[in-house]
Amino acid sequence: MLQHVYLIPLIPLAASLLILLGAKEDPRSPMPFLGIAATGWCLLQSIAIFYGAATGELSLPYGADWNWFSFGATAGGKPFLYDMPVGVLIDGSAAVMLVVVTLVSFLVQVYSLSYMRGDPRFKRYYAYLSFFTASMLGLVVSSNLLVTFSCWELVGFSSYLLIGFWFERPEPPYAAKKAFITTKLGDLGLYLALMLIFCQVGSFQIPQIREFVARGFMPAAVATAIGLGILCGAAGKSAQFPLFIWLPDAMEGPTPVSALIHAATMVAAGIYLVAKCYFIFAISPVAMETVAWIGAITALLAATMAVVSYDIKRVLAFSTVSQLGFMMCALGSWGFSAGLFHLTTHAAFKALLFLCAGSVIHAVHTNDMRQMGNLDKKMPITFFATLVGTFAIAGIPGFSGFFSKDMILERVFEHDPRLFVILAISACLTAFYMFRLVFMTFLGQERDLDRYLHAHESPWPMTVPLFVLMALAAFSGWLLDRGEIFTRLVNFQALPGIAPAHEAAHAPAYLTWYVTAFVFFAIYLAFRLYGGSNFREAESIKRRCAPVFNLLERRYYLDDIFLALVGLSDRAARLAFWIDSEVVDRFFVDGWGLLMLALARLCHLFDDNLIDRSVDATGGLSVSLGGTLRWIVRRGLVQEYLLWSAAVMSVLTLLTLPAQRYCLGASVGLGLLAILTLLLVRRPR
Repeated sequence: MLQHVYLIPLIPLAASLLILLGAKEDPRSPMPFLGIAATGWCLLQSIAIFYGAATGELSLPYGADWNWFSFGATAGGKPFLYDMPVGVLIDGSAAVMLVVVTLVSFLVQVYSLSYMRGDPRFKRYYAYLSFFTASMLGLVVSSNLLVTFSCWELVGFSSYLLIGFWFERPEPPYAAKKAFITTKLGDLGLYLALMLIFCQVGSFQIPQIREFVARGFMPAAVATAIGLGILCGAAGKSAQFPLFIWLPDAMEGPTPVSALIHAATMVAAGIYLVAKCYFIFAISPVAMETVAWIGAITALLAATMAVVSYDIKRVLAFSTVSQLGFMMCALGSWGFSAGLFHLTTHAAFKALLFLCAGSVIHAVHTNDMRQMGNLDKKMPITFFATLVGTFAIAGIPGFSGFFSKDMILERVFEHDPRLFVILAISACLTAFYMFRLVFMTFLGQERDLDRYLHAHESPWPMTVPLFVLMALAAFSGWLLDRGEIFTRLVNFQALPGIAPAHEAAHAPAYLTWYVTAFVFFAIYLAFRLYGGSNFREAESIKRRCAPVFNLLERRYYLDDIFLALVGLSDRAARLAFWIDSEVVDRFFVDGWGLLMLALARLCHLFDDNLIDRSVDATGGLSVSLGGTLRWIVRRGLVQEYLLWSAAVMSVLTLLTLPAQRYCLGASVGLGLLAILTLLLVRRPR
């Protein structure tokens, strides 16, 4: 199984290419079954690896490398050939993530058979799903951070295609661009971190980087810079503060896509990347504290924003952001196992909740919970599944979320009680807004009779995945916590000499039950405000606290801040364009050209009126002199010609030679000779 683990990402990749290129587009194309079969095979192989690792039949970690490419380099003045390997690395966390990604992807693809049936781009939709799954699985199994980064970018690209799948409407393309640009903003930090790793270590191989850190060769300052860069990338993909603004708008994509992207795959990529590079964070207290506080702030802000949202998918989106904050805070508080445990349980109950939301939207054709109500009788399976998922995410004892969230709260309390208070408040808010969703959607009286009358339970391809996820949401926490299976399988082995700071506080035994009591009080409060047929008391509170509700509905003005920054960038770009066109181009480039043109015209004028005319005058003078000489010769006046020639030579000699005595004498002699000659040749005939 482990020897062929590299096939897990390659099989969905091949399936996506065959689906996309292998047949014509058809709303009832059978090609999607190829994607389902490929993902199902990968799921079976992933389950086998997980089971073998959990039972001890397989020894982890497992690694295998192959040469990717080579290039010449020089170090210390000596040339050498550098080999860049590519390979796989499977440890406990990778084994868990393989099951999570393949399971959710498989169930989403089965669910989509009914949800997306009849869509004109039905085949293309499944090609995108398979491509997304392949990219995410490549990120999980890769042992090379450069390959990991490549798969990381492919995850972003495929999510862009899926979020903007219904590009006929204006909202999905805008949401896709927003998600793509926001995540790329964080990816800049990740890219710089990878370059710094290569400059420091000389390799992208995770085992070599880990060995480099274990030997103490990486300074804490460098580790801090690398850790913060990785955190930037993780904040973009996993929607951490302040880069979480893209995720609520990403609900414009098909609901199964929301379940796939926002439950276990794309948003979990940032959490998994931090866990994959945890040994770097472990030697940087600054990076660890930053991770913890970013996670806590994200959890609280997202939970408060979910309280005032009426869009059923946006409530779940804010819930996803909040739960990701829990995971990130746990990792920053040395709760490695706790953070990944919650990632695993969250994948089950959040995928369940999103698919239930899709079932409701498929039945009533609206996302607004204010137009729903009393759907528990029309959609009993969906209602029961939503209730199970809500129990799990709220942390009701016995359900999966209780075990993972309790582990996080204990670990965070031991690390920093201030972080514990923030997460405890967030947990209570989670219970409030999730039961608010249940009460507004399924209980009370119907608030839109026409939608209510047309509501119906979803067909079996949509309900079967709900039963599977219900079982996991209810029992996966207990199964993985039983005998500490998850902790033994997924555990950070601290490097020699590296350990968390000494913890002064320990979580008391009654801590869990205190938090649980407040959770039940939050559920009671949600029932009082939203459990009836009307929401008068809730609306009254909203009117009295209008500024607070306006702040939450505007998402703490974070979107406005980013849009203002975009506007500022646009104005800066326009200013730069004006400087380039009006100053640089017009003054320097065009002005220099005009100056050169003026100089050229001046040179032409000088050449035409002075040089050329001088040349012409010299030529004319020569012609005149030649004509005169010819006239003299023909008239027989050679004597006069010789006389004047001697006179001219005498004058030139006086002008050019130094005023010395012998020169003056020679000149005078030549002059006398000329005169004598003239007298002799002029004697009468």
